[in-house]
Amino acid sequence: MGSLRRRVTWTIGFMATLFPAAAIAEVCDKERPFWKPGDDPATAWDELIGLSTLPVSLALLALAGIALTTRNRATFAVAAVLWAGIAFVVAVDRYENALDYVEASALAEGCLGPPHLFIGLAVAICAVMTYGALRPRT
Repeated sequence: MGSLRRRVTWTIGFMATLFPAAAIAEVCDKERPFWKPGDDPATAWDELIGLSTLPVSLALLALAGIALTTRNRATFAVAAVLWAGIAFVVAVDRYENALDYVEASALAEGCLGPPHLFIGLAVAICAVMTYGALRPRT
C-alpha cells in the first residue's frame, strides 16, 4: 500500500505544479482582497490587526469592556469562555488545515501571516477574564 500511496502523492503533486500561478492568484484575492502581489509578505502584526478587526473579535472586545466595567462574575466567565473559544478556533483552523492547498498557497504567496500574536492576545484576555471571575469578593 505504501508504494501505491507514494505514486498517487507524486502524481497529484506533479499535477498541482502544472498551474500554480492561477491558483495562487485566486487564493489571495479571496483571503485578503486588499493585499497586492507586490506588497511585502504579511507578518504576525498584520495578522493580529486583521483578526482583531473581525466583527466577532470586536464584539468580544466590547463584552470584555462591559465585564471590566460592571465587574459581574458571570460576564467575566462568559467573556473568558468566548475568548478561549475564538483562540481555539483560530488555532485549529490555521494549523489543522495546514495541508489545505488554499492555506498553503496563501502562506506561500505571503498574503496570510502567522496568527501567533492574536492567539496570545486572546489567551491573555481570557486569563484576565478568568481572574476577574475567580477573584475574591471584597
